[in-house]
Amino acid sequence: MGWDTPGELRDWKQEVLRDVKRHLGRREFLKALLAGSAALAGLPALARAAAAPAAAWDESRAPKPVKTGKFFFPRLMFHVKDETGDQWNIYPVGDVILRKRLSQLTNINVSQDPVVVRLADLDTMCRYPFVFATSEGYFDLPKQEEQNLKEFLLRGGFVFADDCVLGRDGDRFFKDYVKMINRIFPSNEMKRVPNDHELYHCYFDFPNGLPYLQGKNHGAYGLFEEGTGRIMTLVTPTDLHCGWTCMFFNSALNEEAIKMGVNVIIYYLTH
Repeated sequence: MGWDTPGELRDWKQEVLRDVKRHLGRREFLKALLAGSAALAGLPALARAAAAPAAAWDESRAPKPVKTGKFFFPRLMFHVKDETGDQWNIYPVGDVILRKRLSQLTNINVSQDPVVVRLADLDTMCRYPFVFATSEGYFDLPKQEEQNLKEFLLRGGFVFADDCVLGRDGDRFFKDYVKMINRIFPSNEMKRVPNDHELYHCYFDFPNGLPYLQGKNHGAYGLFEEGTGRIMTLVTPTDLHCGWTCMFFNSALNEEAIKMGVNVIIYYLTH
């Protein structure tokens, strides 16, 4: 799953549990944990307890998952060079909640496993053609990893990148991501995704384009495949991931962020 040793994967799973526990009351955490197990099998119950408002969701109304291949939502590990607090692995609880809500709002067969991939291991990364990346800081990749990223995208892989936002109006990660993609695809630079693009209308409707939570409101930028117009990679500057955690914004903004995340996944799966 992109890890060098079983111990590293175990550490990531433990970090997911710690992150969820930090943002639940002790009683809620123990109740959720007992409903599942102390290992990965407990994550769906934890995500249900963390999602707001959990009590309002009627599980019997959820669409039945299509039992074909599972959709995985891996996190990309990469080097952030300016030592900001929010690195590549910030708030795994956001991933947990989005995966759970994706399974509630659609009939996609979603894996709840926390997976991490590295660009240095292209063969393993290509087993997970949809990858999520986030951070609040400037970053750099070794030349070989940049080449692997280019190869991953050319093979049909998709990277969804979201700026975690430094302060309330930063856009460091967003700017570095656009700069990097433009460097490795010099004849096909990233462009702003127009508000009438199907990305904003393929499942939930966003007539005004990308929801704004915080940061600089540049709009989403995509790398459009020459010939087909398919978005190969997408970067958003408005901190959707923090909305998924349901910790920093009001419930309406959190729901907008989750629905936009679902739209990105639906777009990828249908292209």
